[in-house]
Amino acid sequence: MPGTSCLYRRPSGIYAVRLIVPKRLREIVGRTEIHTSTGLRSLDAAKTAALKIQVYWRERFVVMDAEKLRTESPLLAGDGMISLVEAADAIGISPRALAGELLNDRAHAYAHVHGLPCWKVPDLSDIERDHDGSFILNDVEDKGVRCVHSGIVRFIDSRATLGQFVAGANSREAVFRDGRLAAIFLDHEQEVTLSECITSKAAVAQIRARLAASAPPSAIRLMPAAVTVSEPVPLIYDPVQAKHGKKRFSELFELYKRDRDWGPDQTRRMTTEAGLFIELMGDPELGEIEKETVLEFARRLALLPSDIYQSKRRYGVTSLDELIATATREKLACKNETTIKGHVGRLSEVLGYGVKAGMMRFNPASDYKRGRSGNGGQRAQDERQVFTPDELSLIFSQDWFRDGSGTLNRSGWTHWRPHYYWLPLMGLLTGGRINELSQLHLDDIRQSETGVWYLDFNLDGSDKMDEPDKSLKTVNAVRVVPLHGDLVRLGLPEYVGALRKAGYTRLFPELKRDPVKGYGKPAGSWFNERFLGSKLGIERNGMKTFHSLRHCFLTAAERLGLPERVLAQLAGHERGSTQSMTRYAKDRNADELATNIAGLQFPQLSAISPIKIASALTAIRCAERQKVSAARRNTVAPTAPKPRTPPPNEM
Repeated sequence: MPGTSCLYRRPSGIYAVRLIVPKRLREIVGRTEIHTSTGLRSLDAAKTAALKIQVYWRERFVVMDAEKLRTESPLLAGDGMISLVEAADAIGISPRALAGELLNDRAHAYAHVHGLPCWKVPDLSDIERDHDGSFILNDVEDKGVRCVHSGIVRFIDSRATLGQFVAGANSREAVFRDGRLAAIFLDHEQEVTLSECITSKAAVAQIRARLAASAPPSAIRLMPAAVTVSEPVPLIYDPVQAKHGKKRFSELFELYKRDRDWGPDQTRRMTTEAGLFIELMGDPELGEIEKETVLEFARRLALLPSDIYQSKRRYGVTSLDELIATATREKLACKNETTIKGHVGRLSEVLGYGVKAGMMRFNPASDYKRGRSGNGGQRAQDERQVFTPDELSLIFSQDWFRDGSGTLNRSGWTHWRPHYYWLPLMGLLTGGRINELSQLHLDDIRQSETGVWYLDFNLDGSDKMDEPDKSLKTVNAVRVVPLHGDLVRLGLPEYVGALRKAGYTRLFPELKRDPVKGYGKPAGSWFNERFLGSKLGIERNGMKTFHSLRHCFLTAAERLGLPERVLAQLAGHERGSTQSMTRYAKDRNADELATNIAGLQFPQLSAISPIKIASALTAIRCAERQKVSAARRNTVAPTAPKPRTPPPNEM
């Protein structure tokens, strides 16, 4: 029971376990804490014994909860309302668990408000809605009346509110239903806590009856004051464990995968993630996956090389155990904590699905931390560093920025590519992620009716219907970002027009798509490794990458004093944490945003020349010829090795 027990050493040298009794069961147990001796002086042996004692009591608490469920509380008798906290205590489960049961039952949730200034409308269905279902607030003022409201009101979206409570968060509400048809719109958002939420007694009684029916009668026998390791652990019935505990993680993942609407790339990525856990941990049973399992998974991930696929190919190994041994022997660079957190995060998604599906009681990966803290005490903004002014000057002083093109030899051949020019500029001036920018179609560079050029980060468009090769990090990444004046000055709109005239549909047709990581993979390899590392000599420790350009953009935008919601839209993050911000407020259009970023200035870009379109098109044709040559080499075995052509000066 993480967070509810500890192992301590008594003066005699024998270790004992201290367990906290859940508040809802203290009246039954008759105490708030349980202290049980392990009878052992060896710390390692005592840890094993302590785990058995914890499991023993966890199962006893489940039985006590079941007995409490069978005994109907007088609080639930009759009609009327009851608070979630009181109801949970009456039936012997936690308030969050009861919120989850109400969520599954699609039950209504309510709150009691007092003296709230608001607009009241007689029929909510008469209020006009925007295309995404949100209410038009001007119409509320036209059709509503001003009042100060008190009484019991229903949450406008009980499922969303209960979901917040299940996640351990408070809910912020701006609209409530008042009866069957009417509704109130508050002047200011109201924060509602789980303790303020109420529901009908009938809904709770239905849940109590269902949970009670799932467990057979069991006698409660309290554990003696001391227990030895040899004492058998009593068999306790747990309906979740009985039905799903023996199922393997791989079975849970298959259910999760079938329930997702993934494209081929995401399916491949998540299958690879699940395969890591299955191979490293032996595809454990769901009932065996505990906090310790997740920590051991993280520990073993830290022993793997940073690039598993390439390391397997290089050293000719097939299993992860062999790869761990090889990495130790060859002293290979291993996965860092940020990467490990990403793997555990994907595992948590699957286990969280298991909890929601009723196959597991809790998600042991939900609050993963390793060592003293989850990220070594770093703040989110410190995980990547911005480029210093000197480093920006170094980046944008390369000859292709100075001349608007790379160097072509006498035969018209070049190893320079147009994305060397545009991607760093667009990263700094739009804040786009590398994959978002690398996958852009020409139709994603648009012009508003007032003449403002902008990027449309999206997953739709007639030119993409048969090409499921675009991806965005989250739903919040769908957004528009105006082109900074420097991008227009340097010729991006004209370049788009020239590409379209030449028959291309993508902004960077020279990039080859990676089947897993998309078009951003080759672009990132060039910028992070070959350009920053090999050419400029910037230390490759993960702190300064293409993402640092995005940090530069957002830091500069924040210092202009832009509203937080505008910054969130430009970044492609969630638009605020409140219901008003995420549900009712609308994104600003390109015209509005253009005025927001007009003040962004980077002196390091002043000496950059506009793109030379003819040279850029030649570079794209060189890339196409190179792709054809590479494809031929992959299909026809060469008879003799060819001498390597020395790389040109530009990277």
